Amino acid sequence: MQNEVKKLTKLVDEVTSLLMRSGSNDINVHIKRDDNLSTITIIDYNSSYPAEEIASLNDVLNIQRQCEVEEFYWELMGDDSHEDELFLVGSMVDNATVNKIGKDLHIVMHRYLTKCKK
Repeated sequence: MQNEVKKLTKLVDEVTSLLMRSGSNDINVHIKRDDNLSTITIIDYNSSYPAEEIASLNDVLNIQRQCEVEEFYWELMGDDSHEDELFLVGSMVDNATVNKIGKDLHIVMHRYLTKCKK
C-alpha cells in the first residue's frame, strides 16, 4: 500500500508540473481513495494549457494501463523527458478524462487497485 501512495503522488506531480510549465497559476488537486479505486481530480482554473494539446493529453492519458511498465518504471518519473513522463502516467491509470469547461481545465484519472495485483 505504501507504493500505491507514492505512485499517486508521482501521478499528481507529473500532471501538475506539466500544467505549471504551461503557465498555470491556480490548480486544485483532489484525491479520493477507497478499497478498489483511487480517483485524482485536477482542476486548472483559468487554464493557459494550449487548446490544441488538450485532445493529445487526453489520448496519452488513456493508453492502455501496463502493469509491467508500472512496476518497473514508476520510480523513474521525474527523471526523463516530459513526453516519456506522460507515457508513464498514461500507463499507470485505467482511464482519464480531460475537458475544458469554460476557462477551466478538468483532468480526472482513475486507478483500480486490484488491476495489477499479483
